[in-house]
Amino acid sequence: MKKLLLFTFFLLFCAELIAQNITVTGKVSDNKGGVLPGVSIKIKGTSVGTTTNNAGEYVIRGASPNQILSFSYLGFQVKEVAVKEGALNVILESSSEKLDEVVVIGYGTQKKKEVTGAVGRVTNSVLSQSATADLGTALQGQVPGVTVQASSGRPGAVSNIQIRGLSSVTGRNEPLFVVDGIPYNADPQLSVNEIESVDILKDAASAAIYGTRGAGGVILITTKKGKSGKMKVDVDSYVGTQKITSGIPVMNFDESIYAMFINAYHFNGTPIGDTWTPLEENRYYFTNNTKMSDVIERDNSPMQNHSLSVSGGKQDLTYNVSANYIKQSGMIINSGFDRFNVRANTSIREGKWNINTGIGLRLDKQEYEPWQILLDAYKYQPYQPLIDPDQEEVSNGGIPGSNETINLSYLSSQLKTKDKRNGNHTNFNLQVDYDLVESVKLTTRFGGSYTDNTRIRVNPLFKAYDNLGNLIPMAQRSGVYNSSDKSSSLAWENSANYSKRFGDHQLKVLGLFSVERYQYTSFFAQKFDLINNNVVVLNGATADPNAGSGTDWDQDRTNSLIGMLARVQYDYKGRYLLSVSARRDGSSRFSKDYRWGTFPSVSAGWNVSDEQFWKPVANVINTLKIRASYGTTGNQNFQDYSNAAAITIGKDYVFGPETSDHLTLGAIQTAFANKNVKWETTAQSNVGFDLTFLNNKLTFTGDLYNTDKRDMLFPLLVPSSTGTGQNSTVILNVGNMNNKGVELAANYAHDGTFSWKFGVNFARNVNKITKMSGANKIAYMNGGTAVDGISNPDRLTVIKEGYEAGAFFLMPTNGVIKTEEQLLTYKKLVPTAKLGDLQYIDSNNDNKLTDDDRVYYGSGAPEYVIGSNISCAYKGFDLAMQWYGSFGNEVVNSSRIYAYLGGTHRDLVYQWSPRNPDSNIPANRGGSHDNYRGYSDYWIENGSYIRLRNISLGYKFSPKLIRFASNLRVYVAAQNPITITKYKGFDPEVGNDGLESRGIDKGNYPIGAIYRAGVQVNF
Repeated sequence: MKKLLLFTFFLLFCAELIAQNITVTGKVSDNKGGVLPGVSIKIKGTSVGTTTNNAGEYVIRGASPNQILSFSYLGFQVKEVAVKEGALNVILESSSEKLDEVVVIGYGTQKKKEVTGAVGRVTNSVLSQSATADLGTALQGQVPGVTVQASSGRPGAVSNIQIRGLSSVTGRNEPLFVVDGIPYNADPQLSVNEIESVDILKDAASAAIYGTRGAGGVILITTKKGKSGKMKVDVDSYVGTQKITSGIPVMNFDESIYAMFINAYHFNGTPIGDTWTPLEENRYYFTNNTKMSDVIERDNSPMQNHSLSVSGGKQDLTYNVSANYIKQSGMIINSGFDRFNVRANTSIREGKWNINTGIGLRLDKQEYEPWQILLDAYKYQPYQPLIDPDQEEVSNGGIPGSNETINLSYLSSQLKTKDKRNGNHTNFNLQVDYDLVESVKLTTRFGGSYTDNTRIRVNPLFKAYDNLGNLIPMAQRSGVYNSSDKSSSLAWENSANYSKRFGDHQLKVLGLFSVERYQYTSFFAQKFDLINNNVVVLNGATADPNAGSGTDWDQDRTNSLIGMLARVQYDYKGRYLLSVSARRDGSSRFSKDYRWGTFPSVSAGWNVSDEQFWKPVANVINTLKIRASYGTTGNQNFQDYSNAAAITIGKDYVFGPETSDHLTLGAIQTAFANKNVKWETTAQSNVGFDLTFLNNKLTFTGDLYNTDKRDMLFPLLVPSSTGTGQNSTVILNVGNMNNKGVELAANYAHDGTFSWKFGVNFARNVNKITKMSGANKIAYMNGGTAVDGISNPDRLTVIKEGYEAGAFFLMPTNGVIKTEEQLLTYKKLVPTAKLGDLQYIDSNNDNKLTDDDRVYYGSGAPEYVIGSNISCAYKGFDLAMQWYGSFGNEVVNSSRIYAYLGGTHRDLVYQWSPRNPDSNIPANRGGSHDNYRGYSDYWIENGSYIRLRNISLGYKFSPKLIRFASNLRVYVAAQNPITITKYKGFDPEVGNDGLESRGIDKGNYPIGAIYRAGVQVNF
C-alpha cells in the first residue's frame, strides 16, 4: 500500500512539473501585419526571456500557466499576455497611439504613461536624417526646451546644447551626458550610427538623481544592442558636397578706387575728384582686381559618410558591432575633419545573471583654419596682389602704404599656417545584474574613458617684400608648436533595485552608491625661426624655446565625486504616480567645510483618463495625464582649485641700480583663496500634461517651469593694487538667477496607403539675474571673468541685476549728422564732431558721453524657438522635412565692423560725403575714430531666422524586386538649403562658445548647405 501511494504521489509530482514547464511559441507583428524582429519577451518577475528572430518568431521555455509574458519593443507599447501552451501570436500597437512608449529615466526605464517628470525622446530614425558628425546638430529642433546653437560651421565642431536656459554664468552650461549608464564630462562624440535612442531629462526632479552633475539637464544615450536571431547587416552610405550660402559684401576694384577719393576727403580734406595723384603715382593699382574670399573659401567641398552595423546572436548571447567613417573637407582653407568610430556591445544571460559589455574606439583628425582668417581676407584691398598660399615669396606688387604692407605679410602668414590635431579615444562599460530573489536585483556598473590628443601647428618660413623691394618683417614668426593632452575618467556604481506589485499597488525602491574620478594632464613645447620648410620639427627651429603645461581650463587637474542615491517610486493601478528621491554628493572641488551637498526631489502624476468619470469623454480626449515635480540639483562645473590661491612664476624683477639688466626669478599671487566657495544650487518646479485625441493619433504635451539658480559662482577681477598684478581673480558666490518658461509639442500620425506625420514644438525661456553682490550691480564680461566697470570699451555683454545674463549694453545713437544745424547742436557734446559723424546719445543727460550712457539692447539668446517635422510615404516613396526657427535674438555684426575698419565693405561706397549728403552710413575716419567702434547700437541686427534644416526624398524598393537584400532604399537630401533672415552677416546662428561671445559675429566659420545622395541596405 505504501509503495502504491508513493508511486501515485510520484506521478502527480511529475505531472505538476510537466505542467509547470510549458514551451510557448509564436510570432509577433505590428497592427499592419508586418513582422517585428528583436522584440524582447520576458516572463514577468523572472530573468527568463528571449527575443524574436528576423521572421518575428520566438520560442520560450520554462513558463507556468499562472505566469505573464511581457512583450516590449522600441516605438511600441508594452503588451502583457497570460501564458498558454502552444502557439501564442501577439500584435503590438505603435506607441504613438498611446502613452505607453518605454523611455529611459536614469538608472531604469518606465512606460511613458508612468513618467512623472519632463522627459523627451529622440530615436535613431530621426537622428540619422542629419548629415553631421555632431549629435547636437541632429537634436536641434527635436525636443522643446532643448536649445542647440552651432558654435561654428567648422567640420567636427561640437554644438552648444542648453536645456531650459543657462545653468551657470561662468561654468560650463552643457548637460551631463550618460552613455549606457556611464557619465561623461563632455559630449562623447559618438556617431549617430552607434545610437539607438536619446532620452533627455529636462526638469530638476528627473535630473536630481545625478546630483551635482544634473544642473544643466541630462542626456541619456542608449547605444545599439544585439538581438537574437540570424545575423543582420545594415549599411548606410552617402556622399555630398558643401556650399557657403552667404557672405560679407566687399568692394571690387572700381568701387575701391571711388572709395579711395571719398576717404582722401575725410582723412585729408582733399576735394573729391580734384586729384588723381594716388593713381598716377601707383600704376600697380590698375593691375589687380583681387577677391581674397575666392582663395579662402572652398565651395563645393566634398564629404562622405559610411556606416555599418552587424548584429545577431542566440537566446542567451547577443551582439552588435557598429562602425562609422566620416570625412568632411572644410569650406575654409586649411580645415577639415575625418573620424572613425567603432563600438561592440554584447549581452550574456545565464540563469539569474545578466552581463552587458560595451567598448568603443574613436580616431579623429582635425585640421583648423587660421584664426579669424575670414576677417583678415575681407579687409584685404582688391587692388592688392592675389596671394598664392603655396608661394614662399610674396610681394606687394609696387603698391605703397603701411596698412597694405602689413595686410600682405599677415594674411600670407595666416594662409600658410598648418594646424592639425590627432585624437585617440576609448571608452568602455561593464554592467552585471544579478536577480537575488524574484523582486530584488543587484547591479554593479563600471566604466570609463581615455583620450590622447596631439596637436602640431607649423608657421612656415616665407619672405614678403614691400613696393620698394625691401624685406618686410614677418607679422608672424616661423616656428613649430607641439602640444599633447591626456584625460581619463572612471566611474563605478553599485545599486540594489526592489520591485514588487501588491495587488493594485506597485512599489519600486532604488539604492545606489557611486564614485567618479577625472584626471587631465597636458604639455606643450615650441620654438621659433625655422631653418627651412622641409624640416618642420622642433629641432628644425633655432630660437626662443619654450615648454610647459596649460592654464585655466587646460591646467593639469584631478577631481573626484562620491554620490549616494535613494529613490522610491509608487503607483496605484497605474493611475496615481509618485516618485521621491534624494542624492548626496561630495566634490573635491570644494573645501572640506562645503564639500557635501544634498539634492532632494519629488514628482507626482495622475492618469485622469483612467478614472471612471472620464469614460463619457474618452472617445474625444482619449488620454490625459497631469504631472508636477519639484527638485534640486547642484553645479560644480568650474575650474579646479578655484578656492585656492594661485601662484604664477616667471614674474621676474630687476634688482640693483637702474643700469642693471640682471633679472631675478620671481613669482606673484594671481588669484585669491576663498575657502567659503560653495555649491551653485538649482531649485526647479514643473507642471505638465499629456493629452491624446483622435484614437490616440494626435498627441499634445505641455510643461511650465520655474528655476531658481542660487549662489552663482564667478571669478571677479580684483584691482592690481592688491598686489596680485593684472587680471588677478577671486572666486565668489555673487548672486542668483531665474529661468522660467513654457514648452509645448503636438504630433499627429496617420497610417494608410498614404501615411503622413506632422509634429511641431515650441519653447520660450525667460532668463533674469535676480540678485548681484557688490555696489555696482553690473559686471562686464571679460573672457571667463567679470569686471566692475569696463576694462575694455568694446566689451558688450554684461551681468546686471534685473536683466538676462549676457545682455547687450551699448551706446545709443541717433543716426548720421547731415545738417549744419545738427552739427552745431552735437558740438556742444562733442566739440570735434564733423558732418557725416555718428551721433551718440547722452542718455543720462549729464552733458557728457561716458559708459554710463549705455542702455539695454537685448541679447543673443532667442525669446522663443520653434521646430517642426513633416513626413509622408506612398508606395515606396518617402518625403521628410525639418524646419527650425529662432526668434527674438539679437546679433552684433562684428564682421561688418571689421570690414568697415578695413575700408573694404561695399557700404562704404555709399558713405556720407558732400556728394551723398543724405546717406545713413557714417563717414570713414579711420579705426581710432568713434564712428566705427563696436560698442554702439549701429551694429546690432535682428538675428531671428527660419531654416530648412533637412529635406529628403527617398524610394524603398519592393522586396519582390531585390533578392540580395531584405531592404534597399536610395535617397537624396539637403541640409540647410534655405535660411530666411534679415541678418546681413554670414549666418545668424553665431557666437555661443561662451556667455561673453553669445550673439556676437566675430567672423565665425560659416554654416553651409550640404547636398547629398545615399543608399541604405539591410541584409
